[in-house]
This record gives sequence, C-alpha cells and structure tokens, in this order.
Amino acid sequence: MPGRSSAQTDPGLVRTRNEDEIFANDALGVYVVADGVGGEAAGELAARLTIAAFEAAAADLSRRVRVAERSGLDSDRRAVFDGLAAVLEQANREIFEQARDDDALRGMMSTVTAALVSNAAVYIAHVGDSRMYLVRDGQMDQLTVDHTLAEELVRAGRVTRDQLTTFRFRNVLSRALGERPTVAGDLLYVDLRDRDELLLCSDGLTDVVAELDILRALVAQPDPAARRAQALVQLANDHGGADNIAVIVVRIAVLREPTTTVSALPATDHTTKLDLLGGLDFCQHLSSEERMKVVRYVHEVDVAPGDFVVRQGDASQDFYLVVEGQLEVRVDGQRVHELGVGASFGEIALVSGGPRSASVVASKASRLFRISRDGFYDLGQKDQATAVKMLWSIAQSLALRVMELSQDLVEARAKSG
Repeated sequence: MPGRSSAQTDPGLVRTRNEDEIFANDALGVYVVADGVGGEAAGELAARLTIAAFEAAAADLSRRVRVAERSGLDSDRRAVFDGLAAVLEQANREIFEQARDDDALRGMMSTVTAALVSNAAVYIAHVGDSRMYLVRDGQMDQLTVDHTLAEELVRAGRVTRDQLTTFRFRNVLSRALGERPTVAGDLLYVDLRDRDELLLCSDGLTDVVAELDILRALVAQPDPAARRAQALVQLANDHGGADNIAVIVVRIAVLREPTTTVSALPATDHTTKLDLLGGLDFCQHLSSEERMKVVRYVHEVDVAPGDFVVRQGDASQDFYLVVEGQLEVRVDGQRVHELGVGASFGEIALVSGGPRSASVVASKASRLFRISRDGFYDLGQKDQATAVKMLWSIAQSLALRVMELSQDLVEARAKSG
C-alpha cells in the first residue's frame, strides 16, 4: 500500500444536488475525482458513470502498474497508459451515448482526474478542470493543465492570470468526457518521494480558495492522512461553498529499493524534468504541455563509475540526457570527449537504431534520462504533432553537425595541402 488517503465530497452551501463523485482505494492505489456537468440529474449521472468506469477497471489498472514497476520496461509502462486511455474512452462513450439517446440528458459531461500510485511514481489521467497537485517540501505544484477556455486564452496571451478571477467565462470547459464521441485525455507520469502528498480536487475547492491557503491548511493538519480532505472541504465552505466540493489527499510512502550500486538518489522533480527537456535542442519547439507528454516516456537510469552506458558497435535504440555526474566518450578505447550535466547523446538511435559509433562510460556516479526508440514511436502514434516537432528539431541538429563536420574536413585538407 504505497499511499494512505482521506477523501470527502460535499454539496457545498449553495447547491442542493451534489454532482461531484470520488473513488479512493488505498489497497489498489487508485484515486479518482469526477465533476459532473449538465444540471438536474444529468451532471450527477455523468460523474457516476465516470467513477463506475474507473472502479470496474481499478484491479486491472493496479495490476498493470505492478507489472511495469517490476519489469521497468517501456512496453509495460505504455500498457498502463493504454489502460488509462481505454477507461477514459469507455467513460466518454457511455456518457456521450446516454446523452445522445435521452433528451433529458443532453449536454451532460464530466471532468475527471485520476491517479494510479505505485511504490515510486504516479500515473495520471486528466480531462477537464478538476486538478491534481503535488505537495513536496512545503511547496505545492499543479501537475495537470485545466482544459478551459480561460486557460487557452492565457496561453494565447489574450488574458493574464491576474485577470482570471474576474473573467466571465473562466469555467467554460474546452474538453470534457461526453462532449464528443471520442476524447483525448492528458496522460502523465511523475516520480514520487517518500512523504510526498497528492491532492486531487474539483473546482469547488480551487475556485474559492487560493493555492497558498490550501497548502497552509494541509501543513496545519498534523495527521498524515486523516481529516486532511475534511479540512479542505470545510475551508471551501468557509469561503462560501458556492459549488460542490470533491477532495482526495494521498500521503505517499515510497517503498522502492535501490536497483543500482549508486547511492539511492531522490527522484528528479517533475518540474526539473520539464526544464531539462526544455533545454534540449530536440524539445526547443515544444510547449510545457507537450513536454509533459514526453516526460511519460522518460526513464531515470543511475550508473556507477566505470559502468558502460553503451558500447561501441552494439545496436542501441536509446537516447540519453545527462542529469547528474560525468561520462567519457571513447572510440576504439581512446577517450575523445567528456559529457557533463545537460549533455545528450543517441539522437540518431531514435530514428535509426544502428550500431553505436562510440562507447560511453561513467567517470563519476551519474544519473541519466533515457528515452527509447519504441517509446518515441509510441509518442508518434498517439501525438503526431509533438513527434513531428521533435523530429524537425532532430533533423536541424543533425544537419548542423554535418555542416560542422564538412567544415572541419575542409580545414583539415587545407592544413595538409
């Protein structure tokens, strides 16, 4: 049981009907918040259908997570996301079809934010404007992106975040379950640390309580889990309780044992991963949301001094980014280059998978990010626009290297001639 949770939903002080639904199962590590839309009984039904879909799939999703955790294989991690996507599609289809076939239910939709918690990470599925936060070391970061008209206008630069509190259409959804025959959910992967907390909540909390006040309320609760959700529900009601409120708070107890000879290092912060990817040439054209999609294909690899990451002549299909430490590049056993923090190698492996032209060995204990060719292809199938941007940047980088090599050859000939 990697997490211990408290969960509560409440109609608030204004509305008589509660259209928020929750599901929290510590034994399986599955947590879901759904906020129904549609008025009368429709919104309540949409949220119930959403929760029912996840509840029915919870055991299978948990099994997929355990398999991925044991194997560490890209294919098994992708199987978790495939399972999450399938549940989103099932819930979306059921809501859409019932609304289509019954005039009384026309327009019913639901948001959803779901977390699958393993011993070392959380898999996230998200559609709409319910949210998930990560609370770590006295700070709270929003992991999900609101699917609202307001958020899209902010990204387009037409509205500032300071203007959102008075923006007339701030709660208009741009994406929700049941809106269309199919749905594209955000699927994320975030490494966890011991004593992290996850907060899943509907906008009944975040619309009326500032994030700083939410964080203060969590910190003020001495018990690791019990009463934390109740405290946040009460806080929302103290601020007017204008909407239904759904809250799940999960305290993490990471149980993963070190798998390398390197001393166990804490998992890299989610925001740090995004920043590191943003600094790479092949991610330079990606938005923050697109980088979040790439992060779910990133594996952390720890290597001890003297360990080979790749060997010259071996077939390889992985791309690497140096996060910590230092490595040497060797050709025919001779050191020709050093790789420090921020360096990367293996871009060609993402598109060709051919033999390595050099060996790379750790000269110090190092941490790397790894993206496999299979993972990159999977990204291309699920999000062609993001993959095309990455391929374009890789092509530009390779073209620049060819130009530099040609110039070096010209200069070398000139000197020898």
